[in-house]
Amino acid sequence: MAIQLRESISIGLADIMTRKVRSAVTVIGIILGVMCIMVVLAIVNGMNQSTLSWMSERGGLNKIEVNRNWSYDFSRGGDASFDLREISYIRSQIPSAEAFNPQVQLRDGVVLRGDLSYQGSVIGVMPDMMIVEDWQVDKGRFFSNVDMDLHNNVIVLGSTMNRELFGSRNSLGEYVVLKKQKLMVVGVLDEKYWQNQGGSGAFGDNALEYLNRRAFVPISTMLSKLSPGERISSIEIKASSPDAAKELRQKLEGIILNLKGGKRLFTVSSAQEELDQMKQNTMIFSAVFILIAVISLLVGGIVIMNIMLASIKERTREIGVRIAVGARSFDVFVQFLVQTVLITGLGGVLGVILGLGILGAVGDYLNIKVAASVSMIFVALIVSVGVGLGFGIMPAYRASRLDPVVALREE
Repeated sequence: MAIQLRESISIGLADIMTRKVRSAVTVIGIILGVMCIMVVLAIVNGMNQSTLSWMSERGGLNKIEVNRNWSYDFSRGGDASFDLREISYIRSQIPSAEAFNPQVQLRDGVVLRGDLSYQGSVIGVMPDMMIVEDWQVDKGRFFSNVDMDLHNNVIVLGSTMNRELFGSRNSLGEYVVLKKQKLMVVGVLDEKYWQNQGGSGAFGDNALEYLNRRAFVPISTMLSKLSPGERISSIEIKASSPDAAKELRQKLEGIILNLKGGKRLFTVSSAQEELDQMKQNTMIFSAVFILIAVISLLVGGIVIMNIMLASIKERTREIGVRIAVGARSFDVFVQFLVQTVLITGLGGVLGVILGLGILGAVGDYLNIKVAASVSMIFVALIVSVGVGLGFGIMPAYRASRLDPVVALREE
Protein backbone atom coordinates (compact mmCIF):
# COMPACT_ATOMS: atom_id res chain seq x y z
CA MET A 1 0.00 0.00 0.00
CA ALA A 2 1.75 3.15 -1.20
CA ILE A 3 1.58 6.24 0.96
CA GLN A 4 0.64 9.35 -1.00
CA LEU A 5 2.67 12.54 -0.65
CA ARG A 6 -0.41 14.33 0.68
CA GLU A 7 -0.72 11.73 3.43
CA SER A 8 2.98 12.05 4.27
CA ILE A 9 2.56 15.80 4.65
CA SER A 10 -0.56 15.30 6.80
CA ILE A 11 1.25 12.79 9.03
CA GLY A 12 4.25 15.10 9.32
CA LEU A 13 2.10 18.08 10.31
CA ALA A 14 0.23 15.96 12.85
CA ASP A 15 3.51 14.84 14.42
CA ILE A 16 4.74 18.42 14.62
CA MET A 17 1.53 19.53 16.35
CA THR A 18 1.63 16.56 18.73
CA ARG A 19 5.19 17.29 19.81
CA LYS A 20 5.05 21.10 19.96
CA VAL A 21 7.90 21.65 22.41
CA ARG A 22 10.28 19.30 20.62
CA SER A 23 9.36 20.81 17.26
CA ALA A 24 9.96 24.34 18.63
CA VAL A 25 13.38 23.37 19.97
CA THR A 26 14.16 21.71 16.65
CA VAL A 27 13.54 24.80 14.51
CA ILE A 28 15.23 27.42 16.71
CA GLY A 29 18.58 27.00 14.96
CA ILE A 30 16.91 27.21 11.55
CA ILE A 31 14.97 30.33 12.55
CA LEU A 32 18.10 32.12 13.79
CA GLY A 33 20.16 31.09 10.77
CA VAL A 34 17.54 32.19 8.24
CA MET A 35 16.92 35.42 10.15
CA CYS A 36 20.65 36.23 10.05
CA ILE A 37 20.79 35.51 6.31
CA MET A 38 17.81 37.82 5.72
CA VAL A 39 19.32 40.67 7.75
CA VAL A 40 22.79 40.37 6.18
CA LEU A 41 21.43 40.24 2.62
CA ALA A 42 19.15 43.21 3.33
CA ILE A 43 22.09 45.24 4.71
CA VAL A 44 24.26 44.39 1.69
CA ASN A 45 21.42 45.15 -0.72
CA GLY A 46 20.80 48.46 1.04
CA MET A 47 24.50 49.35 0.92
CA ASN A 48 24.62 48.64 -2.82
CA GLN A 49 21.51 50.75 -3.43
CA SER A 50 22.92 53.59 -1.30
CA THR A 51 26.25 53.51 -3.16
CA LEU A 52 24.47 53.60 -6.52
CA SER A 53 22.26 56.46 -5.32
CA TRP A 54 25.32 58.40 -4.09
CA MET A 55 27.13 57.98 -7.38
CA SER A 56 24.01 59.00 -9.31
CA GLU A 57 23.85 62.22 -7.30
CA ARG A 58 27.53 62.84 -8.01
CA GLY A 59 27.25 62.50 -11.77
CA GLY A 60 26.45 58.85 -12.43
CA LEU A 61 28.48 55.81 -13.43
CA ASN A 62 29.78 57.49 -16.60
CA LYS A 63 31.97 59.86 -14.58
CA ILE A 64 35.78 59.81 -14.54
CA GLU A 65 37.88 61.88 -12.14
CA VAL A 66 41.52 62.92 -12.31
CA ASN A 67 42.94 64.02 -8.95
CA ARG A 68 46.29 64.54 -7.33
CA ASN A 69 47.94 61.29 -6.21
CA TRP A 70 48.52 61.92 -2.50
CA SER A 71 50.44 58.67 -2.10
CA TYR A 72 53.14 59.81 -4.54
CA ASP A 73 56.52 60.77 -3.08
CA PHE A 74 56.89 64.35 -4.32
CA SER A 75 60.49 64.47 -3.11
CA ARG A 76 61.20 62.60 -6.36
CA GLY A 77 60.07 65.66 -8.31
CA GLY A 78 57.02 66.44 -10.37
CA ASP A 79 54.26 69.03 -10.44
CA ALA A 80 50.74 67.70 -9.79
CA SER A 81 48.97 70.34 -11.84
CA PHE A 82 48.11 71.13 -15.45
CA ASP A 83 48.51 74.28 -17.49
CA LEU A 84 46.05 75.32 -20.19
CA ARG A 85 48.25 73.86 -22.94
CA GLU A 86 48.23 70.43 -21.26
CA ILE A 87 44.48 70.64 -20.70
CA SER A 88 43.94 71.42 -24.37
CA TYR A 89 46.15 68.48 -25.37
CA ILE A 90 44.34 66.03 -23.09
CA ARG A 91 40.96 67.15 -24.44
CA SER A 92 42.13 66.64 -28.02
CA GLN A 93 43.20 63.06 -27.24
CA ILE A 94 39.78 61.94 -25.94
CA PRO A 95 37.24 63.08 -28.56
CA SER A 96 34.79 60.37 -27.42
CA ALA A 97 34.25 62.10 -24.06
CA GLU A 98 30.78 63.66 -23.80
CA ALA A 99 31.89 66.36 -21.35
CA PHE A 100 35.23 67.68 -20.10
CA ASN A 101 35.61 69.88 -17.04
CA PRO A 102 39.01 70.93 -15.60
CA GLN A 103 38.75 72.63 -12.20
CA VAL A 104 40.61 75.23 -10.16
CA GLN A 105 39.53 75.41 -6.55
CA LEU A 106 39.89 78.55 -4.45
CA ARG A 107 39.50 77.17 -0.94
CA ASP A 108 38.07 79.34 1.81
CA GLY A 109 37.22 82.13 -0.58
CA VAL A 110 35.30 84.93 1.16
CA VAL A 111 32.33 86.09 -0.92
CA LEU A 112 31.07 89.54 0.11
CA ARG A 113 27.70 91.20 -0.33
CA GLY A 114 27.70 94.55 1.39
CA ASP A 115 28.29 93.91 5.07
CA LEU A 116 27.54 90.21 4.69
CA SER A 117 30.21 87.63 3.97
CA TYR A 118 30.27 83.91 3.34
CA GLN A 119 33.36 81.74 3.45
CA GLY A 120 33.29 78.70 1.20
CA SER A 121 34.86 77.04 -1.80
CA VAL A 122 34.79 78.95 -5.08
CA ILE A 123 35.64 76.78 -8.06
CA GLY A 124 36.64 77.75 -11.56
CA VAL A 125 35.01 75.36 -14.03
CA MET A 126 33.83 75.03 -17.61
CA PRO A 127 30.17 74.94 -18.73
CA ASP A 128 30.48 71.15 -19.09
CA MET A 129 30.40 70.89 -15.30
CA MET A 130 26.59 70.77 -15.42
CA ILE A 131 26.75 67.70 -17.68
CA VAL A 132 29.48 65.94 -15.72
CA GLU A 133 27.81 66.50 -12.34
CA ASP A 134 24.28 66.01 -13.69
CA TRP A 135 23.27 69.19 -11.87
CA GLN A 136 20.45 71.58 -12.70
CA VAL A 137 19.99 75.33 -12.30
CA ASP A 138 17.16 76.37 -10.00
CA LYS A 139 17.13 80.05 -11.02
CA GLY A 140 18.78 81.93 -13.85
CA ARG A 141 21.42 80.17 -15.92
CA PHE A 142 24.88 78.64 -15.80
CA PHE A 143 27.66 80.53 -17.52
CA SER A 144 28.27 79.88 -21.21
CA ASN A 145 31.21 79.51 -23.58
CA VAL A 146 30.85 83.22 -24.34
CA ASP A 147 31.44 83.99 -20.67
CA MET A 148 34.49 81.71 -20.84
CA ASP A 149 35.91 83.38 -23.95
CA LEU A 150 35.36 86.93 -22.62
CA HIS A 151 36.52 86.14 -19.07
CA ASN A 152 33.25 87.60 -17.81
CA ASN A 153 32.80 88.43 -14.13
CA VAL A 154 29.87 86.10 -13.50
CA ILE A 155 29.17 83.68 -10.68
CA VAL A 156 26.69 80.87 -9.99
CA LEU A 157 25.86 80.21 -6.34
CA GLY A 158 25.05 77.01 -4.50
CA SER A 159 21.69 77.03 -2.72
CA THR A 160 23.12 77.44 0.80
CA MET A 161 25.54 80.22 -0.16
CA ASN A 162 22.74 82.03 -1.96
CA ARG A 163 20.44 81.72 1.07
CA GLU A 164 23.13 82.98 3.48
CA LEU A 165 23.97 86.00 1.34
CA PHE A 166 20.56 86.99 -0.02
CA GLY A 167 17.99 85.31 2.22
CA SER A 168 14.65 85.21 0.41
CA ARG A 169 15.57 88.03 -2.00
CA ASN A 170 16.08 87.44 -5.70
CA SER A 171 19.84 87.34 -6.22
CA LEU A 172 19.85 87.28 -10.03
CA GLY A 173 21.54 90.35 -11.44
CA GLU A 174 22.96 91.31 -8.04
CA TYR A 175 26.68 91.65 -7.42
CA VAL A 176 29.04 90.00 -4.96
CA VAL A 177 32.72 90.69 -4.37
CA LEU A 178 35.48 88.10 -4.42
CA LYS A 179 39.18 88.96 -4.39
CA LYS A 180 38.25 92.63 -5.03
CA GLN A 181 36.42 91.63 -8.21
CA LYS A 182 32.70 92.41 -8.63
CA LEU A 183 30.87 89.35 -9.93
CA MET A 184 27.29 89.33 -11.16
CA VAL A 185 25.09 86.46 -9.94
CA VAL A 186 23.62 84.85 -13.04
CA GLY A 187 22.28 81.62 -11.53
CA VAL A 188 21.48 79.59 -8.43
CA LEU A 189 21.87 75.82 -8.50
CA ASP A 190 19.37 73.22 -7.33
CA GLU A 191 19.90 71.99 -3.80
CA LYS A 192 21.82 68.73 -3.62
CA TYR A 193 20.63 66.29 -0.97
CA TRP A 194 21.60 62.75 0.01
CA GLN A 195 20.74 61.19 3.35
CA ASN A 196 23.81 60.45 5.43
CA GLN A 197 24.34 56.76 6.17
CA GLY A 198 25.67 55.61 9.53
CA GLY A 199 25.13 58.90 11.40
CA SER A 200 25.25 62.64 10.87
CA GLY A 201 28.24 64.15 9.13
CA ALA A 202 29.93 67.53 9.32
CA PHE A 203 26.90 69.18 7.72
CA GLY A 204 24.16 67.25 9.49
CA ASP A 205 22.04 64.68 7.70
CA ASN A 206 22.86 65.92 4.18
CA ALA A 207 26.03 64.26 2.89
CA LEU A 208 26.05 66.60 -0.15
CA GLU A 209 25.63 69.86 1.77
CA TYR A 210 29.26 70.75 0.98
CA LEU A 211 28.21 71.17 -2.67
CA ASN A 212 25.45 73.62 -1.73
CA ARG A 213 28.06 75.77 0.04
CA ARG A 214 30.08 76.27 -3.14
CA ALA A 215 30.09 78.89 -5.87
CA PHE A 216 31.26 78.53 -9.47
CA VAL A 217 32.94 80.95 -11.86
CA PRO A 218 34.36 80.51 -15.38
CA ILE A 219 37.79 78.90 -15.15
CA SER A 220 39.15 81.61 -17.47
CA THR A 221 38.00 84.31 -15.04
CA MET A 222 39.51 82.41 -12.11
CA LEU A 223 42.93 82.09 -13.77
CA SER A 224 43.08 85.60 -15.25
CA LYS A 225 41.48 87.77 -12.53
CA LEU A 226 40.66 86.04 -9.27
CA SER A 227 43.67 83.83 -8.65
CA PRO A 228 46.24 84.04 -11.47
CA GLY A 229 48.73 81.95 -9.52
CA GLU A 230 46.44 78.94 -9.26
CA ARG A 231 46.97 75.84 -11.38
CA ILE A 232 44.51 73.23 -12.60
CA SER A 233 44.70 70.26 -10.24
CA SER A 234 41.71 68.12 -11.15
CA ILE A 235 39.60 67.15 -14.15
CA GLU A 236 36.11 65.65 -14.42
CA ILE A 237 35.08 63.78 -17.55
CA LYS A 238 31.86 62.11 -18.62
CA ALA A 239 31.87 59.11 -20.96
CA SER A 240 29.00 57.92 -23.13
CA SER A 241 28.32 54.85 -20.94
CA PRO A 242 29.68 53.06 -17.85
CA ASP A 243 31.47 50.50 -20.04
CA ALA A 244 32.97 53.27 -22.19
CA ALA A 245 34.12 54.96 -18.96
CA LYS A 246 36.31 51.96 -18.10
CA GLU A 247 38.07 52.08 -21.48
CA LEU A 248 38.35 55.87 -21.42
CA ARG A 249 39.85 55.78 -17.92
CA GLN A 250 42.63 53.44 -19.06
CA LYS A 251 43.35 55.60 -22.09
CA LEU A 252 43.34 58.79 -20.03
CA GLU A 253 45.69 57.28 -17.47
CA GLY A 254 48.21 56.51 -20.20
CA ILE A 255 47.93 60.02 -21.70
CA ILE A 256 48.56 61.74 -18.35
CA LEU A 257 51.38 59.35 -17.44
CA ASN A 258 53.16 60.13 -20.71
CA LEU A 259 52.47 63.84 -20.30
CA LYS A 260 54.07 63.83 -16.85
CA GLY A 261 57.18 61.88 -17.84
CA GLY A 262 56.09 58.55 -16.39
CA LYS A 263 55.51 59.96 -12.89
CA ARG A 264 52.23 58.87 -11.28
CA LEU A 265 51.34 62.35 -10.07
CA PHE A 266 47.62 61.78 -10.60
CA THR A 267 45.06 59.07 -9.96
CA VAL A 268 42.42 58.41 -12.61
CA SER A 269 39.27 56.71 -11.38
CA SER A 270 35.91 55.83 -12.91
CA ALA A 271 32.68 55.65 -10.91
CA GLN A 272 31.79 52.29 -12.48
CA GLU A 273 35.05 50.69 -11.37
CA GLU A 274 34.69 52.19 -7.89
CA LEU A 275 31.19 50.69 -7.69
CA ASP A 276 32.52 47.30 -8.77
CA GLN A 277 35.22 47.49 -6.09
CA MET A 278 32.69 48.45 -3.43
CA LYS A 279 30.50 45.51 -4.42
CA GLN A 280 33.49 43.18 -4.03
CA ASN A 281 34.14 44.60 -0.57
CA THR A 282 30.51 44.13 0.46
CA MET A 283 30.63 40.57 -0.87
CA ILE A 284 33.51 39.85 1.52
CA PHE A 285 31.54 41.44 4.36
CA SER A 286 28.41 39.44 3.52
CA ALA A 287 30.38 36.18 3.08
CA VAL A 288 31.72 36.41 6.65
CA PHE A 289 28.30 36.98 8.20
CA ILE A 290 26.55 34.44 5.99
CA LEU A 291 29.20 31.91 7.09
CA ILE A 292 28.16 32.59 10.68
CA ALA A 293 24.52 32.07 9.69
CA VAL A 294 25.39 28.84 7.87
CA ILE A 295 27.11 27.53 11.00
CA SER A 296 23.89 28.21 12.89
CA LEU A 297 21.97 26.33 10.21
CA LEU A 298 24.40 23.39 10.37
CA VAL A 299 24.00 23.21 14.13
CA GLY A 300 20.25 23.34 13.67
CA GLY A 301 20.49 20.61 11.03
CA ILE A 302 22.48 18.33 13.35
CA VAL A 303 19.91 18.88 16.10
CA ILE A 304 17.12 18.04 13.66
CA MET A 305 18.90 14.88 12.53
CA ASN A 306 19.39 13.69 16.12
CA ILE A 307 15.78 14.44 17.05
CA MET A 308 14.51 12.63 13.97
CA LEU A 309 16.65 9.61 14.83
CA ALA A 310 15.13 9.67 18.32
CA SER A 311 11.69 9.98 16.76
CA ILE A 312 12.31 6.89 14.64
CA LYS A 313 13.29 4.99 17.76
CA GLU A 314 10.03 6.06 19.41
CA ARG A 315 7.95 5.13 16.35
CA THR A 316 9.68 1.88 15.41
CA ARG A 317 6.55 -0.21 16.02
CA GLU A 318 4.44 2.25 13.96
CA ILE A 319 6.91 1.94 11.09
CA GLY A 320 6.80 -1.84 11.34
CA VAL A 321 2.99 -1.81 11.14
CA ARG A 322 3.07 0.42 8.04
CA ILE A 323 5.56 -1.84 6.28
CA ALA A 324 3.61 -4.94 7.34
CA VAL A 325 0.37 -3.67 5.80
CA GLY A 326 2.02 -2.90 2.45
CA ALA A 327 3.98 0.37 2.68
CA ARG A 328 7.15 0.30 0.62
CA SER A 329 10.54 1.27 1.99
CA PHE A 330 10.47 4.26 -0.38
CA ASP A 331 7.15 5.40 1.11
CA VAL A 332 8.60 5.35 4.63
CA PHE A 333 11.71 7.17 3.39
CA VAL A 334 9.57 9.91 1.79
CA GLN A 335 7.34 10.17 4.89
CA PHE A 336 10.22 10.96 7.24
CA LEU A 337 12.07 13.12 4.74
CA VAL A 338 8.91 15.17 4.15
CA GLN A 339 8.51 15.60 7.91
CA THR A 340 12.08 16.92 8.23
CA VAL A 341 11.59 19.29 5.32
CA LEU A 342 8.32 20.51 6.85
CA ILE A 343 10.11 21.32 10.11
CA THR A 344 12.96 23.19 8.43
CA GLY A 345 10.55 24.86 5.99
CA LEU A 346 8.49 26.08 8.93
CA GLY A 347 11.68 27.34 10.56
CA GLY A 348 12.57 29.10 7.31
CA VAL A 349 9.17 30.84 7.10
CA LEU A 350 9.40 31.98 10.72
CA GLY A 351 13.00 33.11 10.16
CA VAL A 352 11.94 35.18 7.14
CA ILE A 353 9.04 36.74 9.07
CA LEU A 354 11.27 37.61 12.04
CA GLY A 355 14.03 38.86 9.72
CA LEU A 356 11.62 41.18 7.91
CA GLY A 357 10.20 42.26 11.26
CA ILE A 358 13.54 43.45 12.66
CA LEU A 359 14.94 45.03 9.48
CA GLY A 360 13.48 48.42 10.38
CA ALA A 361 14.98 48.29 13.87
CA VAL A 362 18.38 47.22 12.47
CA GLY A 363 18.34 50.06 9.94
CA ASP A 364 17.37 52.62 12.60
CA TYR A 365 20.00 51.37 15.06
CA LEU A 366 22.83 51.40 12.49
CA ASN A 367 21.37 54.45 10.71
CA ILE A 368 21.80 52.78 7.33
CA LYS A 369 19.48 51.77 4.55
CA VAL A 370 18.33 48.14 4.56
CA ALA A 371 16.38 46.77 1.62
CA ALA A 372 14.70 43.38 1.38
CA SER A 373 13.84 41.77 -1.94
CA VAL A 374 11.79 38.83 -3.16
CA SER A 375 14.94 37.00 -4.29
CA MET A 376 16.30 37.21 -0.74
CA ILE A 377 13.19 35.52 0.64
CA PHE A 378 13.49 32.73 -1.91
CA VAL A 379 17.17 32.24 -1.06
CA ALA A 380 16.38 32.01 2.66
CA LEU A 381 13.55 29.52 2.12
CA ILE A 382 15.57 27.39 -0.31
CA VAL A 383 18.45 27.26 2.19
CA SER A 384 16.13 26.15 5.00
CA VAL A 385 14.51 23.46 2.83
CA GLY A 386 17.99 22.37 1.70
CA VAL A 387 19.02 21.88 5.32
CA GLY A 388 15.96 19.67 5.80
CA LEU A 389 16.83 17.59 2.76
CA GLY A 390 20.50 17.32 3.68
CA PHE A 391 20.06 16.34 7.30
CA GLY A 392 16.85 14.38 6.84
CA ILE A 393 18.19 11.79 4.42
CA MET A 394 20.02 9.65 6.98
CA PRO A 395 17.13 9.36 9.48
CA ALA A 396 14.66 8.72 6.63
CA TYR A 397 16.94 6.08 5.14
CA ARG A 398 17.34 4.36 8.52
CA ALA A 399 13.57 4.32 8.99
CA SER A 400 13.02 2.86 5.52
CA ARG A 401 15.52 0.02 6.15
CA LEU A 402 13.89 -1.27 9.35
CA ASP A 403 13.02 -4.98 9.35
CA PRO A 404 9.22 -5.13 9.85
CA VAL A 405 9.51 -8.31 11.97
CA VAL A 406 12.02 -6.71 14.33
CA ALA A 407 10.08 -3.43 14.34
CA LEU A 408 6.80 -5.14 15.32
CA ARG A 409 8.50 -6.70 18.34
CA GLU A 410 9.55 -3.25 19.57
CA GLU A 411 7.70 -2.22 22.74
